Amino acid sequence: MKEQSYDKFTGKLKNAIKRRQPINGQIELTYRCNLNCVHCYCKGSEEKGAASKEGLAEQACLKPHTGDRELTTREWKKILDEIHGEGCLWLCFTGGDPLIRDDFLELYAYAKDKGFIITIFTNGLLLRGKIIDYLEKSPPESIEITLNGITEAVYEGITRVKGSFGQVMRAIEELADKNLPLVLKSNCLKQNKNEIGKIKAFTDELLGKSVSRSKAGKKWRFKYDPMIYARLNRDITPCNYRLSPEELLRVKRSEPDLLKEYERGLCGKIPVLERDKDFLYHCNAWMNQFFIDPYGRLKFCTFSDKFSVDLRDQTFREGFYKIFPQLLQERFKTDSRCRDCSLRTVCHHCPARAYLETGDEEAPVSYFCELAKVTAKQMEAKE
Repeated sequence: MKEQSYDKFTGKLKNAIKRRQPINGQIELTYRCNLNCVHCYCKGSEEKGAASKEGLAEQACLKPHTGDRELTTREWKKILDEIHGEGCLWLCFTGGDPLIRDDFLELYAYAKDKGFIITIFTNGLLLRGKIIDYLEKSPPESIEITLNGITEAVYEGITRVKGSFGQVMRAIEELADKNLPLVLKSNCLKQNKNEIGKIKAFTDELLGKSVSRSKAGKKWRFKYDPMIYARLNRDITPCNYRLSPEELLRVKRSEPDLLKEYERGLCGKIPVLERDKDFLYHCNAWMNQFFIDPYGRLKFCTFSDKFSVDLRDQTFREGFYKIFPQLLQERFKTDSRCRDCSLRTVCHHCPARAYLETGDEEAPVSYFCELAKVTAKQMEAKE
């Protein structure tokens, strides 16, 4: 049998998949976390069990989830059975920090036995002992650890937990020593803007620069996220830590690979909308992707409870194929300036993010407007 690279295999597979099929799932096992990061989007959601009744009503959702507890091991396994039956292939365990759950390894092993290609998002603090031993024997596709500082002062200034820097660095070094598929990633914040390039350099030195799977069998890499969003409970505190467009540019210019990656994305003209401008939603990620929160709510977007369903009461199939498509019919109800804006395709604005930050799906977010204008100007300069 002819051997082929993972990238080539998955590329062919994605091309063969139907337009509407739930192949990529992200499940938030818990909102609980052993850090207290200043920018965390889910902080404050640990005990809520669902969006507030006010928020649900304003977003015209289905009936609110009535339970206040996280899903049990048995309930999660039932959901894993269901999404496996619907064709899900790629699965991400996230949180909060998913390793906080006592049954994490049991759920991981159950999902692995079903054949899911698994990614784990974690802060890394609980990656030790039996968890690392198990992952070494049965590794995931990727373990992604958030490293928001390369010095103790910066890292712990963000996590607000003393001793956390030493713990995560020990975990990172052990994973690297055991050759586990590690990815390091950073959020761009005012506190760590001068360390993003240094974190990238540290990653390259520890893990090696990103290489093609077809050449090396693995793909070590570093990721950074320039965007910070309001919390799911509509607390806008994280927005105070955003970088200005000028500061973000300085971050991208702080390391050659980051700058090259950014400049590649600037090529070409500003794309046009694929759907009529009167339609509110233009993101189509939900066509193949879905999210499930710790309380069993199936969502088309991690930032929105709109058109979501409670998997304790309804089936995954009903939610994905019957409820989700309702968002295609959503139209602007106001004369929002976002509706006619020519920069919508390069703007980070979306109804879900706008709602969390302003309480109005259709309201412009001045920060996103500013970023879109800067992006458009740089794209024009590249032509």
